[in-house]
Amino acid sequence: MTGLTDVLVVAPHPDDDVIGCGGSIAKHVRDGARVTVVVVIGRERSALDDAVTDADFAAETRAAAKTLGVHRCIRLDEPSRDFALSRRVHLELVRVLREVRPQLVYLPHDNDDDVEHRMVHQLTTETLWMAQSEFFQETGGRPMPAPRLVLGYEVWAPMARFQYAENIDEQIETKVEAMRAYVSQLRHAAWDEGVRGLARYRGTVSAGSGHAEVFQVLSLRTPPAAGGPGAGGATGDGPGGGRD
Repeated sequence: MTGLTDVLVVAPHPDDDVIGCGGSIAKHVRDGARVTVVVVIGRERSALDDAVTDADFAAETRAAAKTLGVHRCIRLDEPSRDFALSRRVHLELVRVLREVRPQLVYLPHDNDDDVEHRMVHQLTTETLWMAQSEFFQETGGRPMPAPRLVLGYEVWAPMARFQYAENIDEQIETKVEAMRAYVSQLRHAAWDEGVRGLARYRGTVSAGSGHAEVFQVLSLRTPPAAGGPGAGGATGDGPGGGRD
């Protein structure tokens, strides 16, 4: 994943981007890419959050993004539990895609246990096609080229199979620090310990040691070699190996 200038991460809720691909985000930033995060759904309140204001919640998201080095964080603030796949929200995401024109897109994997995560997976896959088409001119901008790579990340349900593993040994502390920015979330569960533990497990499974994030390869377009034939495409098992 070298030579990337723009990366887009679509997160169903605040903090899903940190849990699913926070280490990879920090790595892209280190390598000079601009990373844009789109948070689709607003924060769901609980009895533990009575003293937390909406401004406090927004500040947590900004702090986490700053820790990872995110270039821009866009909040759509769709209603939790009333979220619907409307034309309006599709067009909002198409507008972002055509503006950012990412070479790499991250989204939740297709079999996550959270229903809103699956809905955002569907939303993103549909809008990727829409953003590349000649239609939907009301969003402005030109149709975008297909991303080189589209990856599904894990949050609520670890993937039974993955096709790509990214080593995040150098980014694990940054990922944990970004998770700790979500002070309100840590009242519910020790997510900072959870992200570290999952990364350690994935590093062991994929490489025998270290820390890693693993991904479902949803689309892969191989750029042509200099002087070689045109670009090919492939999906399936890639670097990192699959696991049943």
